[in-house]
Amino acid sequence: RRGHRNLSQKRHDVDTRDCVDDEEWSGFQRGIQGFPQRPVAFFEFDSIHAVHRDIRPDLVAKFLSRHPDRDPRTGGIFLELAEMAPAPRTIKTHLPFSLLPPDILETCKVVYVARNPRDVCVSFYHHQSSLGSAEFIGDFSDFVDFWCRDLYLQAPFWGHLKEAWAKRQHRNLLFLFYEDMKENHMREVKRLDAFLGTGLSEEQLRQVAEHTSISQMKSRSSVNPPLSVYTERARKEGRKDFIRKGAIGDWVNYFTPELETKFQAWLKTGEEIAKEIPFKYKAELADTSGK
Repeated sequence: RRGHRNLSQKRHDVDTRDCVDDEEWSGFQRGIQGFPQRPVAFFEFDSIHAVHRDIRPDLVAKFLSRHPDRDPRTGGIFLELAEMAPAPRTIKTHLPFSLLPPDILETCKVVYVARNPRDVCVSFYHHQSSLGSAEFIGDFSDFVDFWCRDLYLQAPFWGHLKEAWAKRQHRNLLFLFYEDMKENHMREVKRLDAFLGTGLSEEQLRQVAEHTSISQMKSRSSVNPPLSVYTERARKEGRKDFIRKGAIGDWVNYFTPELETKFQAWLKTGEEIAKEIPFKYKAELADTSGK
């Protein structure tokens, strides 16, 4: 979108001092942002939602009070809010490192979460076909076709992942796997606590783990956007939960043999980076077309 292109330089130049950044690819970012004991203001830094109907009215009003002649959809409302927020800040973004400020790891702590690309594809399909701002009207096979041709927001998957993996040893980057969080939620919460230096007690960590569970997040109205932001198709089908399943391996319910063959060809384009990363689902990246 034209508005997104216009914001590219603004994102690159944003002041990230005194900021804790949650840079990730999966849908789990709201869980990581859900620390109930931290004095942090949470602001979305995500151009996907930068349209009027997806922005809380109070945020639009605040933006327009400062810039009455600018459109929140193209004027960078979330960038503005991120810059206005008091320290320490938590900023959520799906952008790759190449579109973030070049000194971000010198001024921020960054948490990057990687996930099985098949599950990411399914999750992103539901996201794009449910929310009106995405305007995707095709079926899953159409979405897989777009995915394999890198014709979707935040593409390409492998390039995005490669940029983060190359920086994994930096002291201010914590590289997490979604599957590890599902396997042992408390363990990963403790890793995050140690990385951020928040020093939470065992009871506080337990509260964080409970607060950021899929079931708890699904139940909170603050996590799910109003019904008006969903597409007419999604409303008719009863799809109104922004937090859907959070399941590992749900892709098996979506990939036909034909789609799996197409996806296998796409997976091979990322073999060089995939073989370096200790995914818990290595076996799933192997050729299964004959099974």
